[in-house]
Amino acid sequence: MPAPLSLEGHRPSAEESRARRARNRAIGWVLVGLVALFYVMTLAKLGLHLGVAGM
Repeated sequence: MPAPLSLEGHRPSAEESRARRARNRAIGWVLVGLVALFYVMTLAKLGLHLGVAGM
């Protein structure tokens, strides 16, 4: 018969917590960079046509 499951879960060590935070920050910065890149690309494409629409 298997041992009963604990509801407490795994408690990460300090080193595991630091590694997880570092990985989460890196993923966050990559996402921020992609959003900024898409924003700049969109502005560049729209900027080419915005001046023509006003004439």
